[in-house]
Amino acid sequence: MKAIIIGCGIAGPAMALALQKIGVQAVIYEAREAADDTRGAFLGISPNGLNILKEYVTPDEIMTDYTPGKIRFFNARNKAIGVIDNAEQVSRYGSETIQVKRGLLNGSLRRAAQRAGITIEFGKRLVAIGQREGTVTVSFADGSTAEGDLLIGCDGIHSAVRRAVFPDAPEPEYKGLLSTGGFTRLDDFTLPADAIRMTFGERGFFGYAVSTRGEIWWFNNIAQTTAPLRHELDQSELADLKKRLVALHKNDPEPIVSIIERAHSIEIYPIYDIPFLDQWHQGKVCLIGDAAHATAPHIGQGASLALEDTLVLARCIRDCADLQAAFTRFQSLRQARVQAIIRQARKVGDTKTVPNRFQQFFRDLLLPFFVKLEARKMDWVYGYRVDWHKKLI
Repeated sequence: MKAIIIGCGIAGPAMALALQKIGVQAVIYEAREAADDTRGAFLGISPNGLNILKEYVTPDEIMTDYTPGKIRFFNARNKAIGVIDNAEQVSRYGSETIQVKRGLLNGSLRRAAQRAGITIEFGKRLVAIGQREGTVTVSFADGSTAEGDLLIGCDGIHSAVRRAVFPDAPEPEYKGLLSTGGFTRLDDFTLPADAIRMTFGERGFFGYAVSTRGEIWWFNNIAQTTAPLRHELDQSELADLKKRLVALHKNDPEPIVSIIERAHSIEIYPIYDIPFLDQWHQGKVCLIGDAAHATAPHIGQGASLALEDTLVLARCIRDCADLQAAFTRFQSLRQARVQAIIRQARKVGDTKTVPNRFQQFFRDLLLPFFVKLEARKMDWVYGYRVDWHKKLI
C-alpha cells in the first residue's frame, strides 16, 4: 500500500515511520515552503509520549536541550504553594516528563524519516480530496496531485484534511486564553534549574524553567475574550507585546518582569480545542493527533497523544482485515482516552484565570493537596503502553 500523509510536524514523520514498520510506503506533503526548525516555542512530553518517541529517534537527539518536568507552584507573593515531583517517573514508567523545543522535536523526527528513505514534499497546500474505489486523490494549490491507497491527516488543529472530509464538523473552539512562549538569557540572575516555576500572579499566570543550556524558557497565559486573527499574530510587534506582558506582571515577584523585558524571542498561541468529533475517518481517510482531537496545552499532552496515535493506527492497519476495519478499531481504542485527557486539560485551564481574593485564599490553601492527589491519579496517563508485538486479532 501507498499512504499519503498530510502534515510534516510531529505526527506526520512519526506516522510515516510507524507505517514503514508494517511495510506501507508513505509520502509526506507539507504546506510550508520549507522546513524551519527555528520557529515555535517549546512543549511538554510526558512518559507515555517519550516511550513512543523512542521507537523513532534516540533520546540523545531530543535531550540535547531540554528542561525538567518537575513543577513548583507559587502565589503572587512568591509563597510556595505546591509541587509536582517526577522523581519516580523513570523507575515507574521508563521515562520522565520533559520540555523540549518544538523545532528540535520536529527536526529530529523529520530527519529520522528522511534517513529511512521517506519522501517529504514541501509547498504542498491541500485544496481537495477525492475518493473512488481503491484510491484516494489529493489536489494541491500548486496544481499538482497525488494518489494513494489511504490518506492520514496529520495537519494539526486547523486541519485542511478535516475540513475537506468533514465540512460540517465543528470548528476549533477558542478557550479565552492566549499563550505566549518565549526565550531569555539573564546572566546576572542565578535561577534554580531543578523545576518549572509556575506563578499564579496578581493578574496572570506565568511559568519559567532553565534549560540544560542555560536559556530561560517561559510562558504566560493572557485572558482575552475574542480570538486574534492570524494576521494580527503575524503583525504583533515584539516591543508592544513585551509592554503588555510587563503591565500584566508589574506587581509580581522577580525575575518575571526581567525575563519578559529581556526576551529575545516570543511566540503567541491562541488556545483552542476541538469539540469532540463523532467520526475520525471516512472511507480511506483518517485523522490523527490534533487534527482529530486537539487539546489545550495545560497538561502537556498534545504531542504525546499524537505520538500514541501513530503506533496504535499502524498496529490496527497491520492486524485488521481492511482499512475501514482498521480505522474503526483505531478510533474505538483511542477515543475514550483522549476525551478524558481533553476534559482534564480544560479543568486545569480554568484554574489559570484570575480568581477573586476569597478564591485565591482557598486555592493557596488547597493546592498542595490537590496536586498530590492529581499526581497519584496520572498513572493511567503516564503508564500508557502500546503492545506492538501482540496481535489485535
